[in-house]
Amino acid sequence: MKRLIVLIIVLTSSLLFASSVKDYFPLMDEDTFALLLSGEVVSDSSDMNDISYLVPKDSLIVDSYNKISNYEKGFAVAVAALVPYPDKFQNLSKEEIQKELFNYSLTLSSLSGLEYLSHRSGDKMKVLFEEASMLSSPDKKDKISDLVVENVPEKMECYVYLKDTSFGKNVYKVRYESRENEMAVTLNNTSEMKFMGVSLVAEGKVIMLMDITLTDEGILFAGIGSVKDKPAKVNLLVYTVDLKESFMNRITALKNWYLEKLK
Repeated sequence: MKRLIVLIIVLTSSLLFASSVKDYFPLMDEDTFALLLSGEVVSDSSDMNDISYLVPKDSLIVDSYNKISNYEKGFAVAVAALVPYPDKFQNLSKEEIQKELFNYSLTLSSLSGLEYLSHRSGDKMKVLFEEASMLSSPDKKDKISDLVVENVPEKMECYVYLKDTSFGKNVYKVRYESRENEMAVTLNNTSEMKFMGVSLVAEGKVIMLMDITLTDEGILFAGIGSVKDKPAKVNLLVYTVDLKESFMNRITALKNWYLEKLK
């Protein structure tokens, strides 16, 4: 019986990370936290509320969020989700799990064909990125195969080309950071974004953040999409572009893209 008890303790503690998801959200109210624990996706926008409660405390994305929150003009959207550890992780060490999670984030070419739920189209799924490929430089022609690492680096950079169904052909600088139990991905546009051929968002004004943390309760995903120097809605001559909805769609789609890899 004692051996059985010891075995159970070892197995159940193999995926414990000495940090509860509650520790990361001290500003989150109990009702919202209950939704997060139940598997619901929690989201909000800075033009409606202070979204700092959705930014994991002391996480790798805190400094970037602090810069975003100090924009004189601009907005941000945020999502958070918690998913259980998949069965395929049960026999892996923490280091092996981190390597798996990091390599998932490197499969940038798999963003091609990524879909989002379009409310404008009657809640139908539509393609977000028609094409996607990893680049080793900002040159759109400098395509390389998705990278795979054997050892998770503390920092790493590459670029990704995305043919966006709304904003045309764009290149983003992608920065990776990692530390024990956590990794973060930052996407920053290196090219001007256009809508129907009209200049909309200048180079370097878009930041999208993804933070993945290993907690006792599961894998915590936190994402932020932001645009500097633009309001949530931009009025063109014959069309109003809802940037807030567009970037909520994008950060939500990135969340779905990443978490789908855990299944």
